[in-house]
Order: sequence, then C-alpha cells, then structure tokens
Amino acid sequence: MIKQASSTVDEVKNQRTIDKYLQKYAEPESKWRAADLEQFPSAKWDYVVTIPACGEYEYLPGALHSIANCQVVSNKSRVLCIVVLNGNQAREVEFKASNQKMRDWLAKHTIPIVSGLNPDGTSPQSLVSWQGIEILIVDRSQDPWLIPSDQGVGMVRKIGADIALLLISAGKITSPWIHNTDADARVPSDYFLRTPEQPTASGSKSIVTSCFIYPYKHIPDTDMQKKQHKIYWPAVRDYELWLRYYVAGLQWAGSSYAYPSIGSLLACHSLAYARTRGFPKKMAGEDFYFQNKLAKMGSMVNLKGEPIRLLTRPSSRVPFGTGQGTIKISQLNQAGDQYEVYHPMVFDFLKGFLAAAGDWLLAPEKTTDEKEAVFYSALEKLLPARGQKEIDRSEWLQNLLIELQVFKNLHAAEKRSRSSEGALQQFDDWFDSFRTLKLIHRLRDDLYGSLPLVEALQASNFLQKPGQEKRHLYGTDEWLERLRATVA
Repeated sequence: MIKQASSTVDEVKNQRTIDKYLQKYAEPESKWRAADLEQFPSAKWDYVVTIPACGEYEYLPGALHSIANCQVVSNKSRVLCIVVLNGNQAREVEFKASNQKMRDWLAKHTIPIVSGLNPDGTSPQSLVSWQGIEILIVDRSQDPWLIPSDQGVGMVRKIGADIALLLISAGKITSPWIHNTDADARVPSDYFLRTPEQPTASGSKSIVTSCFIYPYKHIPDTDMQKKQHKIYWPAVRDYELWLRYYVAGLQWAGSSYAYPSIGSLLACHSLAYARTRGFPKKMAGEDFYFQNKLAKMGSMVNLKGEPIRLLTRPSSRVPFGTGQGTIKISQLNQAGDQYEVYHPMVFDFLKGFLAAAGDWLLAPEKTTDEKEAVFYSALEKLLPARGQKEIDRSEWLQNLLIELQVFKNLHAAEKRSRSSEGALQQFDDWFDSFRTLKLIHRLRDDLYGSLPLVEALQASNFLQKPGQEKRHLYGTDEWLERLRATVA
C-alpha cells in the first residue's frame, strides 16, 4: 500500500519508482528529449487530463468545451489536456473520415504553440491552445502510427497517461493526479477541485488514496435522431442500472472492489500509476484491470457531487463494455426479450464468504482443522436447496474451495503477516475484483441463475429493506434515479 511520504528518504524512493517506470515500462511517446522539456518552465501547468479519441469528430469538441468551462480555468489556473488521436490497423477505414475531420477541426480552431515535441521515431506531437486551455495532440490516427490490431484503448490511455507522468515527474505539472476521461464525457465545473494536492489518508489508516472515481450519469445525445434515440435510450438506462446494481451488490457484500469500472471517471495518483505499471494495453476492459491493480496500492474513493455526464450513443469501438453492452440490450428489447443480470443471492453468498474469511483471520487461536470446518459450515448454510444444475451441494462447495485455492491463500495470508489486520489485507489483495467476478460467475452458472433486471432489483436485500412484507415496486426510471442518488 502507498504510505504517506514522511521524509526525504521516502520522496527519493518514490521518485526512483517513477523514474524506473518511465525508463523501463513507459511508451516511446513519453521519452521526450531534454531540450523539449527544458523549454517549458517549472509548474507550467496546474492540472492534466487525458482523452483517447478515435472517430470522435462529433464528440471531442464538446469534451474540450466542458474542460475549458471548469472553474480552475476561469480562475486562471493552467490546464493541459492530452488528446491521443488514434486509429487501429484492423479498422482504419471505418474511422478514417471522422479522424480526418478531427484533425481538420483542431487545425482550424486552435492556436499553435510548439510542434515537433515527439521523440525520434514516434508519432507527431504538438502543443496548441484553445479557449483558455492547452492541448497536447498526439497523432496515432494515421499511417504509420496506427495502433496495432491486437491492442486498443488500453494502449491509447497508457500513451496519454505516460506523457502526463513524465511531465509531473519533471515538475512541469503541479498536481500529482492524472485525470482520465473520454470524448463523449462532459465534466462538471468543479472537476479539478475535487482532487487534493497530495493523497489523503483513508479514515484512521495510513493508507492513502490511489484513485478517485467521479460520479456519473448517462444523458441523451440531443444530436441523435429521435427514432434512434427512442430505440437506444432504454438500453442505456438499463445498462447504467445494471452497473449500479453490481456496485451496490459488492458494497452490500463488503467488497473492497465496489466501484464502477468506467475509464472516463478516473483520477489516479502518479505514484500509484507508476507502481501499477500503467494501463494494460487491452482492446477493452483496461479500466477494470487497471483499477484492480490500483486498489492494491491504496484506497479507491467514490466521489460525491455533480456527475460526469456521458452521452448516449451506440459504439462498437471495443469488443465489450458500455457501447457493446447497450447494443446487446437494444437488440434484446427489439426482439421482445428481457435483459437478465446476476441473481441478488450471489451477493448474499459473497457477503457470507468475505465474512467467513474475516472470521478465519481474526481467530488465530483456533487450529487449522477448526478454521476449515467453521469456514465450510458457514458457506454450506448459504447454499440454496436446489441449484441451476443437479449437483451435490457438499461436493460442489468442496470443489469450489479447491478450485479457487481459498484455504491455501488464507493460510498464506496468515504466514506473510504479523497481525490479523495485515492478514486481512493480504487476503483482500488476493481475492480481488477478478476473483470476485469468477466466484460470481460460478454461483450464477451452477446455483442461482439470472433474473430480469427489474426483478433482480426488486428481489435484492441490499436495495430493499430486509424483512419488509410488501416491497415497493419501482419502475425502471424510478430505480435509476434512486440508485443514482445512493450508489456509485
């Protein structure tokens, strides 16, 4: 975990961590020449935000406009927006025209400051100004700089964040927070004011914040044709409901990984970024895996306040995620089928699982056999009388614990730690968001199945009051507003 830097020794060590990342793991676009860095004064910019943009001609100006309208810009603070224009080798033709329009728009509406910032043998980089902000344009949207076909938005986010890290490390950017958003996102006016200058302790612990996650809401795209919007908006609404339902279930269960995995909502600390070795170079899901690593570096804080607004739009830029998810729901709606999600009882089981792990690690006086028996008994009580499949419940549970290597890792957490609290942290790091999802999928496939979205919402103990004889039957729009007010 990241600890508060309390001495010069800590600061030197942290700088070495960042230097090592920049030298060994950062993308070539961040290997700026010393002369290019030296032309900018210290504290040249106060804040930085990165935006990947592929075929975003209709959306990028709006994102930049929302950044230019932030309070810090009005107060004469200096904001650098790193825009990584990109295309993929496998889909160049699909986005070629829109990417060209983006380049033309930037050339027409911005004022050049410096060109040729790119390190030798890398894609063009130029610094421009527009409406009170400065924009570093990294152009990987045309040959020979297209993103390789086996990489995607993860690589693009990494390029932007790596350059941001370089500039923070070199003292050119004051704030240590690397903000990440998207072209279809509209940030609130206090966007940069919600991240402190230094990481803050979480409660009474010395663990500090590695990532802030902004609140969000999807909004209609007023430029979308009415007929298309009528078809697509219900799918977007349901997808957002699903995202919030999943986070609410994780919160109810006591998981440390209860946050939305949406790349456009993140502000990560530069040291945590270096320690995680940056964004994974994935076609999609880079936010999920990146946050999974960040959560082991420090606390993940779901911010309150005005949300980032995400425009409604179908998207096939990545193989899964919001765009593909909403397309799938829209197709189900048009076919008259229902969108199904995890049964809420999977979160009840997860809650019991995490509680049993805590009981194990907080009872050092018991023998190994006693601990295993208590753990097994606690989980067996949570199993349904009948599952999705015809299975022997006891055998199924034994196989699950062996397959997930639960007992092995509980023992390992104890051996590696000097205290029960340390053992809990060790186990929490091991049973991360990926393993949590793996368990949930097993529970769905073998025991609980799925339910239509609204039916799952109505049946959940964590969204309704347990023991309530007559549960309130909310409509879909009511559910969305309710969850927006209460769930990250």
